[in-house]
Amino acid sequence: MLRGALTLARLVMTVLFAAAPPPPALGTLHHQVRRAKHELETQKDQGGYRASPYHPTEIVERIHAMESDAAWGELCAELAQLPDDELELFEDEIRKPDHARRMPCAAALLRRTDAYWKDAEKKLGQAHPLAPATKLESVPVTVDVAREHVLNGMDLPAGEIALTFDDGPHATRTPRILAILAAAGVKATFFEIGRNAAAHPEISRQVAAAGHPVGSHTFTHANLPTVPEAHAETEIESGEAAVTLALGLQPGHLPYFRFPYGAKTPAEQAFVSGRGNSTFFWNMDSEDWRIRDPHQLFLNVLAQIDHEGHGIILFHDIHEQTAIVLPHVLAELAARHIKTVVYVPTGTPHVLVEAR
Repeated sequence: MLRGALTLARLVMTVLFAAAPPPPALGTLHHQVRRAKHELETQKDQGGYRASPYHPTEIVERIHAMESDAAWGELCAELAQLPDDELELFEDEIRKPDHARRMPCAAALLRRTDAYWKDAEKKLGQAHPLAPATKLESVPVTVDVAREHVLNGMDLPAGEIALTFDDGPHATRTPRILAILAAAGVKATFFEIGRNAAAHPEISRQVAAAGHPVGSHTFTHANLPTVPEAHAETEIESGEAAVTLALGLQPGHLPYFRFPYGAKTPAEQAFVSGRGNSTFFWNMDSEDWRIRDPHQLFLNVLAQIDHEGHGIILFHDIHEQTAIVLPHVLAELAARHIKTVVYVPTGTPHVLVEAR
């Protein structure tokens, strides 16, 4: 059943993207690889960065499409010359099995990225030593999904924060984040991309089994206002179908939806609301997609909390820096006596968190 739905969704996406124009001339591979960090630092928002032809995924996928050992060798040579803080941008692409098999340099490059992250974690720990573990015990807040169509966190009183994670599930980082949350007694809401849930249904079920509400986040993380409405509706519907199937649920049993990048048209908002979903936004952004250094990420999260004082904070459970910084964020919330809350949908059979 899951395989059939995923195959159909992939077919639909293939048709929708078939007419996409080829990218313009992008320069040599050396130029492209060296441009990746510049794009991260200069794009105005995450949507622009993801759409950039200099995003690491786009660069490596172009090499993949060549089906050339020589091209993979050239990529290895270019990546080997990068400093560690630029090489880590390509880590997830190097780890993909289809890529690693073609890259004779994969093991050596990943040893470098592993060492880089261990050093970054050590530096964060030295600057902000972790206090003994403190239970935060998230307070449930009920949501009537039939009536409350938009949630942005502004309904929460001062000193209450809801944690949310987008773009998973990730094969290794999502389970680590689940363990960190469990150790602190914290519940969060996870918004899963359909194709990722279909690729890792066992991780999706771990999220739900741990008592975290799960919502959908489209099938491919498309920027919906930039595509035709029919395409946007297909993204929404196929994303929900893939996540529900990964969770072992019947269609229509997901309570929440989040627009990629928070971007929507009035028609798209009406379409989601008409499907019976509450839509999640946020008033605090960790910017963990852009801020790669864990220490700087930690400082940015604290600045957001100090500025807003309450509401919904956005993280992504696909990033290494997020998994590194999360224990420090939770410890700081406890030290500041800030409550964590979780929005619990009513009237949905898959809810595993008891509201009170």
